[in-house]
Amino acid sequence: MFNRKGIPLYIQLKDLLLKDIKKKYQPGDIIHAESKLEEIYNVSRITVRKAIEELEKEHIVEKKQGKGTFVLEQKILYDANSIGSLTQRLSKQNHKLETKSLEFQIIDDVNHYVKDLLQCKKLILIKRLRTLNGIPFALMSNYLDYDKVPNIEKDFKIESLYSYLQDTFDIEFYNAQETIEAKAASKEERELLNIKDDTPLLSLNRLSFDKNDNPLEYSNVRIKADMYQHKINLHNDVISNN
Repeated sequence: MFNRKGIPLYIQLKDLLLKDIKKKYQPGDIIHAESKLEEIYNVSRITVRKAIEELEKEHIVEKKQGKGTFVLEQKILYDANSIGSLTQRLSKQNHKLETKSLEFQIIDDVNHYVKDLLQCKKLILIKRLRTLNGIPFALMSNYLDYDKVPNIEKDFKIESLYSYLQDTFDIEFYNAQETIEAKAASKEERELLNIKDDTPLLSLNRLSFDKNDNPLEYSNVRIKADMYQHKINLHNDVISNN
């Protein structure tokens, strides 16, 4: 069971516990008591405690005094400093991602607000549902200039849109403007994301540009707020006069 030379025993136990948690437990479940884990894995109590501490640091479990150790809902760490797609970002975090294509819609409405943003005559809207480790977590709507992606609705194979656009149409994103706000979930969104209460969604709106600052794509991502963390690197731009 423990045969990885040079790796502390508590780290090996932590990795085994993590595998068991992913296979056997749901968020909110209580895991075995330390005494039971000590017996199951044939290790000391201190090894069990250090392994649990590591899982707490990674926000996998939470210890509640007098109640036990509970499995936490896993959150997405969304790095807002990267231009990559949601798929590209989350795949780096070793999450199991699955995608369901919901709709391809051609929009000719001259008054549609995204047409002004993308400076085009015809739009295509791609709607997809993302699941994270089997749990629905995001609804994605991507708007593109239809003339730049002809017949995309026939060829697109669902997964990373940005990778597909680069490989197929030589479209590459260099920078973007992104805003985030809380939004009430619609009836359709509650059903697709399996939301049973009035918990708001986080709405990420992004306008992406090419290297010449020409608009390429507008996207809206609605994410379950309790599965999400937003990471931004901040810098002090004030130059001291001293």
